[in-house]
Parts: sequence; structure tokens; C-alpha cells
Amino acid sequence: MILSLKRNSRALLLATGMGLWSACVSGPNFYLQYGDEYREIDLEKILADNPLAPGENIKVANLGRSASASQHIVQIRDREILHMHKLHDGTVTMLRGQGYIVLADKRINLKVGDVIHIPRGVAHQYVNGASEATVVLAVYAPAFDGKDTHPVNVP
Repeated sequence: MILSLKRNSRALLLATGMGLWSACVSGPNFYLQYGDEYREIDLEKILADNPLAPGENIKVANLGRSASASQHIVQIRDREILHMHKLHDGTVTMLRGQGYIVLADKRINLKVGDVIHIPRGVAHQYVNGASEATVVLAVYAPAFDGKDTHPVNVP
């Protein structure tokens, strides 16, 4: 009887712990305010509303913008082309996945939680190293409209 109670207690503790862990895994949440508009958005909702279609390599969901900055969720299935932004600085936070970025002449391995700053004018390319799409939060300054992406030819 005591052995049975111990086993049941362990199972209950494990189930409770897994429930708490899974509750912590959802998210992250994004809290954005522009003027009078305030939004709280869950990453799962952003991804559900902006699915990366089969055969689609990159998907960008615009979260918000002001005159000085913009925020975007970017999904990358395979890789970006080598490119630069002449007018924008970017800061990228890895939310899901793993891979590496070629930044100027350096290769930097990235994993969930890593943050990388990409100064304007610096050639860069991200390559996904996982079977699932990479998901990142990209913040650009000034606000990015998608037009300042310039392919870089490799000599």
C-alpha cells in the first residue's frame, strides 16, 4: 500500500511538473504599444496566423512599427541569400531552431536565446541547421519596409 502511494505520488508530481513546464513553454508573448494602440500577442498565434507554406522559404510577419524601429517575426526554412541593408541596423533574437549566420567574414553558430546585432552595410546570410523552420524576432532601426535588402555577390 505504501509503495503504491509512493508510485502514485511520483506520477502525480511528474504530471504536475510536466504541466507547469508545458505552460512555461508557450509563448513568448510580445507587448507592443504604438500611440493609443496596445497589443499583447502570443508567438503561437503569430505563427498560426502566418504559416510558412510548403515550398515557401521565408515568411515575415510584421508586428509593429514607429518612426524609429519596427519588429518582425521571421521564419526561415532553409537559408537567406547573402545580402546587406544599407539604411537599417538589425537586432535578431533566436526564438526557435538553430543554425549559423555568416556576418562579414565570420561564421557564428546560433541557438535559441542568442541575440545578434547586424550593423547596416554588413553583408550577412543565415543558414538553418535544423529540420524545422527557424523563428526569430528581428528589430530594425529605423523602421524597415522590406525595400532595403541588397544582394551581395561573392567574388
